[in-house]
Amino acid sequence: MTSLRILFFILLALPQTGLAQSLLWEVSGNGLKQPSYLFGTYHILKDSYLDKAPTVRTAFDAAQGVVVETTVDSSAMLNMAMRALMPGNSLKKLLSEPDYQLVATEFKQVTGYDLAMFNMMKPIMTATTLSLGYAEKEVDTLRKFTGQPLDLYFAVEAKKKGKAVTPLETMEQQMAFLFDHDPVEKQAADLVKLVKEKKDTKGQSQHLTDLYLAGDLEGMWKLGQQHEEKYGDLSYLVKERNQTWMGKLPTIMAVRPTFVAVGALHLPGPEGLIALLRKAGYEVKAK
Repeated sequence: MTSLRILFFILLALPQTGLAQSLLWEVSGNGLKQPSYLFGTYHILKDSYLDKAPTVRTAFDAAQGVVVETTVDSSAMLNMAMRALMPGNSLKKLLSEPDYQLVATEFKQVTGYDLAMFNMMKPIMTATTLSLGYAEKEVDTLRKFTGQPLDLYFAVEAKKKGKAVTPLETMEQQMAFLFDHDPVEKQAADLVKLVKEKKDTKGQSQHLTDLYLAGDLEGMWKLGQQHEEKYGDLSYLVKERNQTWMGKLPTIMAVRPTFVAVGALHLPGPEGLIALLRKAGYEVKAK
């Protein structure tokens, strides 16, 4: 994955025309006694963002239940660490010596870590760490926000307030998308490409963040479409997951008014949650 491709893993999208510029959508009708809310998150954005989004905080506070993509526990973290390893293989085996040194130098400069620490991990782990490092350095806007990542904040605060917290996926399922979709050989090639093409993607992280803060789902999709044309399809991260989630959300929302917080680009598109909820008979409108 390239740097921008990994950020799209953090947001995720498919196209939809005519959407209002909003990240918060009210879901009502179809038998719901009280409305629920659908909110698109940006997983690396910190929760002080909500100080500038009072309608989001109000919707969260009013909900009796909260849905997030996944929740984190210690056993899942151990499982993730094991899944990230590639026994019998290493970055040094997958990369030529010049490419390894190129990545090692860049990795040290951006993250402060020696690449040797990641030698036994699948290349996507190194690429993700490097991509997030690029985002932190490139995107001045992100540094202005403090606190916990939004998704974690919603889960933690919901538990503190006694709200029901429901994950749509296990952490193991999410890690399978990240670590196992591509063979390690392709991951290694993409890692080298990420470093060699870093100048081409300069500023794209800031652009993506600006679109998110403007609530511009269509703008994010257009950027994603350009990216897919160059680097390949991302629909495996969206279509199947959204369809699976739609098998769960109606039942959850029928029990109690719910605040659903998922990556922003799960919202738009003919296979996005906004369209799927409308197709299922709900009224979904921007707030």
